[in-house]
Amino acid sequence: MTTKMKILCLVVLLVCALARGANVEYEDLPQVESVENHLEGLQFELNRLSPDHEVTEADKLLISELQTSEGQGRSLVADAIADLIEGFRDVVINGNDDIPPLDPLVIPVIGPFDFQAPATTASVTINDFRKEGLRWYVLDKITFNAIRLSFAAHITIPWITVTGTYDARARLGLITHRAGGGFRVFAHRIEVGLDMRVGTNILGGHLFLRELDIRIDIHDTHIQLHGMTGSSIINAFINNYVQNLTQELIQSEMENVSKMLSEELFDVINEILKDYTINDILG
Repeated sequence: MTTKMKILCLVVLLVCALARGANVEYEDLPQVESVENHLEGLQFELNRLSPDHEVTEADKLLISELQTSEGQGRSLVADAIADLIEGFRDVVINGNDDIPPLDPLVIPVIGPFDFQAPATTASVTINDFRKEGLRWYVLDKITFNAIRLSFAAHITIPWITVTGTYDARARLGLITHRAGGGFRVFAHRIEVGLDMRVGTNILGGHLFLRELDIRIDIHDTHIQLHGMTGSSIINAFINNYVQNLTQELIQSEMENVSKMLSEELFDVINEILKDYTINDILG
């Protein structure tokens, strides 16, 4: 038998002997009151020995420094995103290798667009399309959350004007109608809200887009069409009808347009983010 086994057997024999020889009576047990007093004394000693949890001046200074550092970190990221959005203004005006100038945006010819309905066919071509006003966008608000890796922005475009000419031909049964003239669309106060949350992959820490929510709201629009018919009265009637129809359509379809835009830009933004890591945001 090894030395360790001998020691283990000896310990077991001693424990058994003590247990067998012990004769504990109930009255030998401490009373409840004495136990409570004992615990109160023990609690008192523990309280005396516990460290002081009051916030000291050094603690307050450290907390203040941490809060300031965190706030500066959020501010730096928010400022960087704001600079990126503001820097896009130059692309809007002058364009780059991938994007043409967007303000003014000039397209010589758009179309023709063909429409068909029972006993009716129509074709419309737009010429000299010109859009202006995008360059005047204003960044109202931007926030960044470092824990969720999310940011939100709100942008307002005070106005956008679209002008051009059109050439339309329609056939209704045996009746053929041709019209041509100019048009003007004025959109007042376009608000764009953007909420985006990114994540990082495990391997290289590269960013990818988790959530994207774009919301667009147009407060008011005004549409003018000229040359639809030879009668100014009929033209005015058509303009009023188009104005009312377009306003209702915009209000009812903005949610669908916003959802479609979010889905279309999701992959585009992901393609851009793949070249960046978490250090590029927080570093």
